[in-house]
Amino acid sequence: MLLILAASPLETELLRKKITSLQILRCGSNQIFSGNLQGHDIFLSHGGIGQVNMAISLTRLLNAHTPTTVLLCGCGGSYPGSDLRIGDLALAKSEFFGDLGVATVDKFIPLEQLNLPQNPQLAPVTQQSFPLNPDLLKRAQKILPDAACGAFVTVNCCSSNPELSIELQQRSGGICENMEGAAVAQVCAEFDIPLLQLRGISNPTGTRDPQQWDITGGAEAAQTGILQLLDNWPTT
Repeated sequence: MLLILAASPLETELLRKKITSLQILRCGSNQIFSGNLQGHDIFLSHGGIGQVNMAISLTRLLNAHTPTTVLLCGCGGSYPGSDLRIGDLALAKSEFFGDLGVATVDKFIPLEQLNLPQNPQLAPVTQQSFPLNPDLLKRAQKILPDAACGAFVTVNCCSSNPELSIELQQRSGGICENMEGAAVAQVCAEFDIPLLQLRGISNPTGTRDPQQWDITGGAEAAQTGILQLLDNWPTT
């Protein structure tokens, strides 16, 4: 069983219309759509916007069910120099907590450079970044050869001014910004479940100009990519 996960219902609207043998399940406060999509048994659920909502929802779900793979989809913002445009697809090679650290007058210091005392015998050591499953990524790249591939950056505060956008891109080497991916990667790592993340570009980072944003278009691009993946995904 595959778990298709997104932050909001807008990001799964097309997928939900195509589910057959549909059943609605509950997992805590979350609704789960169970059925068949493109010949695959799937769960589809929404974790909510932001890292905390997503981590809580996914942890609750994985405590109750054990999918073979998590497919995370949704919208994302492109960083300068990524050459990504609205409607393009991007695949995550890794996820990076972009604003986890300390902001000083002169620079941002990532958590991993702060040398904070951590005891792995008492609590998991906090990671700044998480690599995603390379086998799933290679499979997705073969199915979606035009999709860009690179590091994704997860933030609580989106970079809607050019200076922050450029700084985050230079610091992380990222191509795409989002608000949930790193949290999903951390939870999947804890449960030892492979993760593939696909996002449709809905906007460039560094601006709030509505003329440069297309949330619906980005969501549709990601869902179209998911359907292409499932059309070519092994059934066993």
